[in-house]
Amino acid sequence: MRCSHCGTDAGRARTPLCAGCRKITEAQAQEAVRQLFTGVGGVVNNLSQGHRPGGRRHATTRQTKGLGDLWVQFPGRGLALWWETKRPGNEEGQTLEQIQFQRRNEACGVPSGCGGVPEAIAMLRRLGFTILRRL
Repeated sequence: MRCSHCGTDAGRARTPLCAGCRKITEAQAQEAVRQLFTGVGGVVNNLSQGHRPGGRRHATTRQTKGLGDLWVQFPGRGLALWWETKRPGNEEGQTLEQIQFQRRNEACGVPSGCGGVPEAIAMLRRLGFTILRRL
């Protein structure tokens, strides 16, 4: 079986992910997505603030619920998009607010997506970028 994230042989894994991809954190996935977007000329605005477990303001970000993690601008193309980062295997893990935010964006003609590097590559291709190989 091939890993659905990186394409390597996942061996006899019970999940579609290899052992290495199962260990990727959301922060690591977001850094890889950020590098992909900047690698094709994007300016990445990071809006994810994370939670501070045990802190006085645990689970509060003071942002509208559902807002994407990244607002990515491509000035040379006159294009921008919202991106919600998800670690491998959790691409379907959007909250109701994130799903509603993405649907409102789509209804307004604003590109919006979620996932890790494979999903970001698919989004860029859909928007007319030529991605010859995985970066």
